[in-house]
Amino acid sequence: MLLTTSRKPSRRTRSLAKALARFMNWTYINRGKLSMEELFEMCQDKLAILKEVKGNPAFLEIYDKNGNLLLKIRFSVSNVEKVKMDNSPVVFLGRCPFDPLILGALPQDKAGLKLARKVDFPKKVYVHRRGEWIELEFYYKDVMVFKMRIREGGVVGG
Repeated sequence: MLLTTSRKPSRRTRSLAKALARFMNWTYINRGKLSMEELFEMCQDKLAILKEVKGNPAFLEIYDKNGNLLLKIRFSVSNVEKVKMDNSPVVFLGRCPFDPLILGALPQDKAGLKLARKVDFPKKVYVHRRGEWIELEFYYKDVMVFKMRIREGGVVGG
């Protein structure tokens, strides 16, 4: 999957985009003056676009190769820790409001959950529900890289 940002992202949006791409094993590119058509030509499978509101990252949109919107997440995010990571698969633990397979993570079906119990993957996303918020905590080897908070109803599709 290819990840990019808006045309002139803030420093905070760029750092989240790079950390999210490293964590999820995606490819990050600077958007610059690339049009949406050029981005869709560059991507192999799916395209993820990180958008911002008032200088802060706020939306993650996932598109398929044909430009159809698969998933849109409205979120707020904590500070991002810089951590060197490997290319191991990502496991979502907890009831996720969308299918993690869209993001390239292990599926949350019987086979995926069984594999997650048997093998200790270093990249884990813990899903917690706290009132009207859903928190996704991204951990790499017991170090929290960042935390994403999604308001109930902040997920479209998936």
